[in-house]
Amino acid sequence: MLSRVLAYSVPAWLLPVDAALAQEATSVDAQALLTLGINLGIIAFAIGTAIACMRATKRANAQEAKAASEAERYALSESTLETVLAAEPQALLTLTETGEPELLVSNLPLSFGVPREPERLLTFTGWLDESSCVELISAMQALAERGEAFNLMLRTQRERYVEVDGRTAGRSLVLKVRNIAGQRLELAELSVKHKELEGQVAALRTLLDEAKRNEHARAEIKASIETHFRSFDRLATAFAVFDSTQRLAHYNQAYVDLWQLDPDWLDTHPRDGEILDRLRQARRLEERAEYRAWKQSWLSAYGTGKQVEDRWYLPDGRSLHVIADADGEGGVTYLYENVTEQIALESRYNALIQVQRETLDTLREGVAVFAPNGRLRLYNSAFARIWELNPRLLDAEPHVEDVISWCRALYDAPEEWERTKAAVTAIVSERRPYDNQFDRPDGAVLACAALPLPDGGTLLTYSDITDATRAERALIEKNEALEAADRIKSEFVSHVSYELRTPLNSMLGFAQMLAEPAFGPLGDKQREYVDDILSSGTTLRAIVDDILDLATMDAGILELKLEPVHVREAIEQARQGVEDRLKQNDVRLEIGIAPGVDEVVADARRLTQILYNLLSNAIGFSAPGESIRLACDREGPMIAFTVTDKGVGIPEDFQETVFDRFESRTQGSRHRGAGLGLSIVKSLAELHGGTVSLDSTPGEGTRVKVLLPLKQGAQQPDVDALPYRANRAG
Repeated sequence: MLSRVLAYSVPAWLLPVDAALAQEATSVDAQALLTLGINLGIIAFAIGTAIACMRATKRANAQEAKAASEAERYALSESTLETVLAAEPQALLTLTETGEPELLVSNLPLSFGVPREPERLLTFTGWLDESSCVELISAMQALAERGEAFNLMLRTQRERYVEVDGRTAGRSLVLKVRNIAGQRLELAELSVKHKELEGQVAALRTLLDEAKRNEHARAEIKASIETHFRSFDRLATAFAVFDSTQRLAHYNQAYVDLWQLDPDWLDTHPRDGEILDRLRQARRLEERAEYRAWKQSWLSAYGTGKQVEDRWYLPDGRSLHVIADADGEGGVTYLYENVTEQIALESRYNALIQVQRETLDTLREGVAVFAPNGRLRLYNSAFARIWELNPRLLDAEPHVEDVISWCRALYDAPEEWERTKAAVTAIVSERRPYDNQFDRPDGAVLACAALPLPDGGTLLTYSDITDATRAERALIEKNEALEAADRIKSEFVSHVSYELRTPLNSMLGFAQMLAEPAFGPLGDKQREYVDDILSSGTTLRAIVDDILDLATMDAGILELKLEPVHVREAIEQARQGVEDRLKQNDVRLEIGIAPGVDEVVADARRLTQILYNLLSNAIGFSAPGESIRLACDREGPMIAFTVTDKGVGIPEDFQETVFDRFESRTQGSRHRGAGLGLSIVKSLAELHGGTVSLDSTPGEGTRVKVLLPLKQGAQQPDVDALPYRANRAG
C-alpha cells in the first residue's frame, strides 16, 4: 500500500528505484524509503527557508523606504519650524534637564546687546543691567525649582528694553527674549526711572544717617558731604535739606528751577515756613482753604523721625510727589518728583481701560481678553452670562485653565478647549486666528473666535446665535417644504391636465362626427346641442392647454425654439386666430407696425400665443362697434408690442393682481375666462427675457405693453418708471 502512495505522489525522477522493484512491486527496501524521506524533508526545508528569506528581505526594504520617508518629513518639518521662528526678531533658548542649552533662534538687532551664543545669553550679568540681572536670576530659579512662569520687562546694558518670557515645556525650560514698544515701553522706562529715584533717595538717606552717626567727625567729613551734595545738583529730581531749626541747609539746581526762587535769597538759609509763604504769594502752590492749618500740619514732621508723602497739584498743571523724610536730629529732607507725565499716562491708560470696559459691556457678544501669561485681563458681562460664571471669580484674574474648567460644566469638548488653551498660552512665532461654531447640550448655539493681539495677549469672543440658527434652520425646512409642495402641485396639475385632455379629445371628435352630414341629419335642437358641445369643449381644451403651459414653465422644462421670426407673419397669425371673435363681437382691429421693424429672435409659436392672448383679452373687454389697436415699435435693443382697447378699464386696486393666475373679473363686460391669459403672457415674456407693463383707467380703456429683446442677451431697459410693471408670475 505504501509503495502505491509513493508511486502516485512522487515524480519518477526523484525516486532511485530499481527497474526490478517497479516490475515486481512486492517488496520495498526500507533503506530506500528512509533515504527518500530524508531527501524530501531537506527539499521542503530549503524551499521554506528560501521563502522566509524572500519575505524578510521584502519587509526590510519596505521598512527602509518608510524610514527614509519619515526622515525626509522630519527634515522638512524642522526647516519649516526654523523659518517660522526666524520670522520674528527674538531670541528663543531651551534648557534641558541635563543643563545643556540650545539656542533655537537669535535674530534680535545687535543694538540691543543680546548675545547670540547660548552660554553668553545665560550669563545675564554680561548683557543686563544690575537690577534687571538680579530680577531675572530670581525668576529663573523659581522657574527651575517650582515651574513658575514669568514675564518681565528688563533693560540691557545698552539701555534698551526687552521682554523676557520664561515657561516650562515638558522637562525643558523655554526662555524667550523679544523687543517691546508702545505703552509697555513707556511703562518700563517709567518703572526704571522710579527705581533709580528710589535708589538715589536711599543713597541720600544712607549718607545722612552716616552723617548723624558720626556726630564727632562732622567737621572732618563736612567737605565730603558738601562734595556729595554737589553731586546731587546734576539730578533731575529737586531736593532740599532743612536742619533742626527748620532752616535751609542744602538744595540743588533742580530745586531752584522747580520753584523759580532767587539763589541768593536761598543762600541766606531761610526757614521752611518762609519758603512756603513766598511760594503761596507767588501763586506757585495749590490753593488751600485752610492754608495756616495745612502749613502747621506739614511742618509738624520735624523731629518725628518719620517719612511723610503727599501729592501737590500746582496751579500751572504740574503734579509733584513730595517726600518729607525727618531724621532723628530734627531735620527734614524734601524730595520733589515731577509725576505729571506719569499721572497723565496712568489717566489715559485708566480712561482707555474704562472705555474698553464700557464698550465691551454694551456688546451682546461675550468678550474675554487674556494676557500673555494666560490670565484673564478683561471681560464683559455678556461673557459671564453666556457661560454662567460668577463675576467675583473673574475679577480675580484667573488663569485660562481655571476659566476652561468652569466652562466645561456647560460644554465638555476636550478638543475645543485644548485649541482654546493653545491659542492663549502657546509660545509660537506666528499666531493665527480661528473661529468655530458648536451646539451646547442645553440647546444654545455659540459662535466662537480667537484673535491674537499685538501685545501677545489673546481676544476670545462668544456670540449666542441660537435664535438666528433656529430661524435659519426653520427657514431651510420651510423652503424645502414649499419646494416639495410646489413640485407636488406642478406634478398634480400636469397629471390632471393630461388625464383631462384624452377624454376631451374623444368628446370633441365624436361631436364633430355628429355635426357631419355623412352621419345623418340633425334637428335644430340637436344641432344647437352639438354646437354647444363643440364650443364648450374647445374652450375647455384651451384652458387645459394653458394650464399645461403654466405647469411646464413652473417646472422649468419649457424650452424655447429661438429663431428669427418675421413680425408681420406673427401678427397675421394672431389676427387670424381672433378673426372669428372679432366678427362675433363686432370689434375692429387696427394694426400699426413702425418702419424698420422686421424680425425678432424668439419662439414663433410662443410669440403668436402672446399676441393672441393680448388680443383676446382686449376683444373681451370691448363693446360692440369699438376698435382695438395692435402697435409694434422698436425701443432701443427691445421690440414693443402694445395692445390698446377702449373698454371699461381696470380699477387701480385690481391692477396689482391682474397678472395673477385664475384672476378673472368681468368689470361689467361680456368677457368670460379662467384668468390665465395675461398670466401666460407674463410668464412667456419673462422666459424670453422681456417684461410686461399695464396702464389702465376705468371708463377709458387699457393699454398692455410687452417688451422683448430683438436679440437674445440684449440689455433690458429700465421699466420701473412705467405706470405698472408685473412683478409676479401668478
